[in-house]
Amino acid sequence: MAEAAKRAVAAAAAPSFKLGKKEVFLPNHVITFLHKPNLPPHEACFKVPLRFTKFDIRDYLWNLYNVEVTKVRSLVQQQALARRHPGTRSVYRPRPLKFMTVELAKPFQWPEAPSNLEPWGHELWKTREELGEKQQEEQIDRARFKGVMKSQQPLSNERKKLAELAKQMIKGEVKWTNDVSLDPKWDKLVAQQETKDVVNAEAVDSTPTKNAV
Repeated sequence: MAEAAKRAVAAAAAPSFKLGKKEVFLPNHVITFLHKPNLPPHEACFKVPLRFTKFDIRDYLWNLYNVEVTKVRSLVQQQALARRHPGTRSVYRPRPLKFMTVELAKPFQWPEAPSNLEPWGHELWKTREELGEKQQEEQIDRARFKGVMKSQQPLSNERKKLAELAKQMIKGEVKWTNDVSLDPKWDKLVAQQETKDVVNAEAVDSTPTKNAV
């Protein structure tokens, strides 16, 4: 009689489905319980790895949380194309996401969100998120050349002096020199080039032109 009672208790404690026999001691997968307000109380949605099967999520919930699952629906969602780096044309498709919606034997009700988030460092998290968004926007602006160009920035004192010196050199008021003494042979080459320029200019001036009829 005692043995029959033990078997009845064990049968009542066991799930209505057959459990897997594979033992996992050090799991390396991450499962996320998603809050879906539109789901009924007897359903729950999870984000699971791509290699996860319906039997895996069923055994996982039973062995870890003693939650019995009666039915499982899975969905593999493809990701949109994304750029490898901001401002480039190289695109790729991220890995798809896999979701599983399970029907629970007992309904589950989400608890109300806490009004005071200070114990979880909400202000620090908010500051970090704002700083990250600002840095990302700056990177995108730099990649798209939306920043102030060098030619539009105010001139420094050094650039103002160089601009004034360039004007004086164009007018012939100042002769440019870098105070470097060249080899004497360069003087001969410069003189020869100047002579050629003068001869070419005289030849152009002496060329007769035809009057248009």
